[in-house]
Amino acid sequence: MKARLGEFHLSADIRCSGTTCLAGKNGSGKTSLLNALAGLIPSEGTVRVDGKDISRLPVEQKGIVMVTPSSCIPHLDVEAHLRWGAKLKGKVPPQEEIAKVKSELGIDFMGPVRSLSLGMRGRVSLATAFFSAPKVILVDEVFSLLHDKDGFVTSYRTLASGAGIDLIFTSQNEEDGRLAEQTYVMHDGTATYRS
Repeated sequence: MKARLGEFHLSADIRCSGTTCLAGKNGSGKTSLLNALAGLIPSEGTVRVDGKDISRLPVEQKGIVMVTPSSCIPHLDVEAHLRWGAKLKGKVPPQEEIAKVKSELGIDFMGPVRSLSLGMRGRVSLATAFFSAPKVILVDEVFSLLHDKDGFVTSYRTLASGAGIDLIFTSQNEEDGRLAEQTYVMHDGTATYRS
């Protein structure tokens, strides 16, 4: 994967399965790499999901969802938000499944999303991404906003794995690699495999 953003050059060759941590300081290229994987910025190279080359597919057909701290839809209430991603695909998650996911992810609040804290909004956005049933969820710095980050990531990984969804999340802290099955470290636009 290669991309150029002004004077910044991105070059990364990563192979991800399960949960992957992409660690690095601000400005190292983490968000740019996620944007390139999602097809949100022009790039060269190949992106494969389940062995299928999705590089030239339209964004909405790639099977990739990206969650950022600003991903929520403020005017929706929590329940409507959780159903939103599934609704786009013509699906209706059963109420018992919604209740199960809410319980496992610590979503015990109601009301409009705009009234929630940043961390609570993150939980709702991540659950919404899960219900949209993509092949890959890209999580850009959202985990770092959460209380009980370790417990939440463990629960989210379990849900994603059970649904056949791969996760790639960014962090400024390399130690967060302990929450993933593999870690890449970004520096000046280059990703290096750490473990």
